Amino acid sequence: MATRKTKETKFSDTEYQYADAIPFYIWRSDGTEMPAEYNHYQKVEEGAKPILEWQNKLGQALAAELMPEASGQFFLAEFPEHYHLRWYQTKEENKKNQAKHYYLFGYPEDPGASKARKYFRSPNQFLPHLLWLIGESNDRGDCACEFCSGSKPITSKSAKTIPKTPSTIAAHVPSLTPPSAASSTSSSSTIAPTPSVSAGTPIPQNTNPPPASGPSSTSNGKAKPVGRPPVASQQPAQGEVQAVAPAQTSTTTVNIVNEYDALFRPGEAVWFRNNNSWRVGMVLTFTRNPSVLSIIPFAHPLYQTQEVVKEESDVRPFLAFSIPQISPALEELKGVALAEINWEALQERFDTKSDPSRQEALAVEATKLAAVRVDQCYSTFNPYGTVEKHDVYGGIFLGAEKICVGEAVRIRLSPEQQDQPMEKGMPVVMVVRRVLIDRETEALVFEGSLWRLKHVALTQPATNLGQEHLPAAMHGEKEFRDGLLRDSGWRVDWLLMNQSIMADEATIRGRFYETQRLTPLLNPVKFQEMLHNRQIEDIQNLLNNRGDSKGPRVGAVVNRALAVAGAVPDGILASLGPDVVEN
Repeated sequence: MATRKTKETKFSDTEYQYADAIPFYIWRSDGTEMPAEYNHYQKVEEGAKPILEWQNKLGQALAAELMPEASGQFFLAEFPEHYHLRWYQTKEENKKNQAKHYYLFGYPEDPGASKARKYFRSPNQFLPHLLWLIGESNDRGDCACEFCSGSKPITSKSAKTIPKTPSTIAAHVPSLTPPSAASSTSSSSTIAPTPSVSAGTPIPQNTNPPPASGPSSTSNGKAKPVGRPPVASQQPAQGEVQAVAPAQTSTTTVNIVNEYDALFRPGEAVWFRNNNSWRVGMVLTFTRNPSVLSIIPFAHPLYQTQEVVKEESDVRPFLAFSIPQISPALEELKGVALAEINWEALQERFDTKSDPSRQEALAVEATKLAAVRVDQCYSTFNPYGTVEKHDVYGGIFLGAEKICVGEAVRIRLSPEQQDQPMEKGMPVVMVVRRVLIDRETEALVFEGSLWRLKHVALTQPATNLGQEHLPAAMHGEKEFRDGLLRDSGWRVDWLLMNQSIMADEATIRGRFYETQRLTPLLNPVKFQEMLHNRQIEDIQNLLNNRGDSKGPRVGAVVNRALAVAGAVPDGILASLGPDVVEN
């Protein structure tokens, strides 16, 4: 069984944990908060020995169920969200050296249920439910645990097999063998998407996301009518959306890249599936009919990765999953370009030459560092002149995503805009008109128009004011929803909220994705429910926001190649095409 040191946090302990044991991450949960009436059960503190023992046993059991041929030690990185270990002693037992009884709480109860609280008494009893959470089924009848099945306690050997389909949501299992140079599907880096604990960073799964316990990430600015900001003192506050008067545009033609129908684009960072794990890399090329992408996995310069080819169904947007926590031993390297890090010294520090598992572990950490850096930086392309002390661009790699002028982006609304009457669950987007960089302050600002989607009765006349120039994704969203609503006498229209607004970097949440294209990837069960019920939910809430990764802001880099320098092998570049002109 894997053992992890739990003394004071120091480098040697962290190094031991990452080198000798491989973590499983579970990112679906049905857990619920602990009711107040059970406060006589004392919560076990994180890092305590009982928690580690449970997680070690569960990790080894998961490995035995999922990878019977695998060798090495495994552990569960953390319990599913809202599941937690508590202990209890009866009054007669409450003596020194008397044994404590440990129980795992979190199993969902029916509201108002009068029966006793359900809890798991051992890792072996919890394992079948954990296997069900890993699988793709939402039917509790498919769960072999005691509470879902109504059976007596069962052993791990009687747990039901997880369906191995492309949509399976599975635990992360890093590769145990370094990639072969001849293998085109190998990758050096594996990062497991982990559950979010913040309302601002939900994680897609095969059930509705559990209630978030953290505060949502919202705008802290205040919108007000102003003219175009010519100097720094008039720049919008952090996270602020401002209404502005339409400005005089440059006479230079903007090169708009016609990739609106591409879900994933060359130069973007994405998650891709590799067996039961998810990895991060950069899209190199994209071909249509069928939709196939070539991707180079992230790692570090001394751990060469090989290009992989994936179908679109095996790829997810970067903002669909959260980046796992970086090892405390490498915390100081967050935001640093991987090409500037002394990886030879780190290999000696981790003694990777004598232990292949340590070599793999260091590559995993390098992937996390690369992902955080990409998320926290940006680079512009297609420059076309200046306007009032601003350099103007036709597109930007904002974090992981490529955004061109004329496209729709998700946006944080100001308090005043949130107070406007809007339908709950209907998307609000900004159509980017120009990308601006202040030449004095180097502040990044987006100029565009603000739109919201609303339901309209078919009996009302169509109002196509300005809608003929909307981007393809917004047209596709309307057509999809109209097709489902038509028989009930309704349609949707994009309503112009503000013709001209300014939004700073922190206000932009990321690209806007069509419901009918993104939902089948993130939550196929939910998509089928939408089609059956003819009720569409705003799936943009299944995505994180750009900049949610816990890392220092990097800001502007010269071009996309420098954003990923050191994370991909030298000479490997994304095929951005002739319509993208970088510095």
